[in-house]
Amino acid sequence: MGAMGNMNEKFRYLRPTTAQEACVLKKKLGKGAVFWAGGTDLVPQWKDESIHLDHCIDLTFIPDLVFVRSAGEEIQMGALTKVNDIAESSEIRRWAPVLSEAAKCLGSPEIRNMATIGGNLCHGSPAADLPIPLLALGARLKLLRVTGERWIPVEEFFRGVNEVATEEDELLAEIRISIPPPHTEAVFLKETRTSVDLAQVNAAVRITVSDAEELSDVRIALGAVAPKPVRIHSAENLIRGLKFREIDNALVGRVSRKAAEETSPITDIRASADYRRKLSEVLVHRGLKDVVRKLGDSI
Repeated sequence: MGAMGNMNEKFRYLRPTTAQEACVLKKKLGKGAVFWAGGTDLVPQWKDESIHLDHCIDLTFIPDLVFVRSAGEEIQMGALTKVNDIAESSEIRRWAPVLSEAAKCLGSPEIRNMATIGGNLCHGSPAADLPIPLLALGARLKLLRVTGERWIPVEEFFRGVNEVATEEDELLAEIRISIPPPHTEAVFLKETRTSVDLAQVNAAVRITVSDAEELSDVRIALGAVAPKPVRIHSAENLIRGLKFREIDNALVGRVSRKAAEETSPITDIRASADYRRKLSEVLVHRGLKDVVRKLGDSI
């Protein structure tokens, strides 16, 4: 049974009740200890021995890390909040529906009821669903450690395939997004082989139009096309600052092609690199058209 069958002498199951206690345990035990949230990514890795652990630090008994709330100009989410609760939250549906839509697309209902938003981020998969809208929303992440805390933009959190910016004793505790300004629209799109499969490509497009009817903020994010979830700044820059009335089919096509050119996909069992590159262009084109249409109805 592999690694799960070798839990006898060294393995220890630990159950902290506060985030600070969890960080203390991780600092003491080091690389042989792994944080456990929903387990939907960890268990398969453990079974096939792609990871080894001597200690499991179960975070699921830390109630302070489970919440969704609005405070001032922000939406705040605890890292242990279940994906299904993200999908169904009235606050998120009101202020960040693109995140709700992405959560609804993540795996099966059974997975969504176990998986957490923090776990989906910390796994660091290039094809994960929730990082894509969070990139488009400009999320900030709170990382806790024994000696304090730090906040980083979500764009700086992803380092490579299954690699994120947490230090050895750090714990992702909270995710925050700003409530968007008026005349902001966003969409999430995902292509898969089956409804519960990982993305062949996923994408989010978000645009804000100013009172002067200029595209004051443009964000395009793609997943499964690079070693980490990415924003395509070069494509965004092609239209940021333009007047809304200047956005036509030809310009949308140029932006979509530019986004695809900036990708560096691989070939795997889900799709070829060429297919992913073409799909990137298609999804960005579709996303831009959808957002422009929605904005046209509201301004």
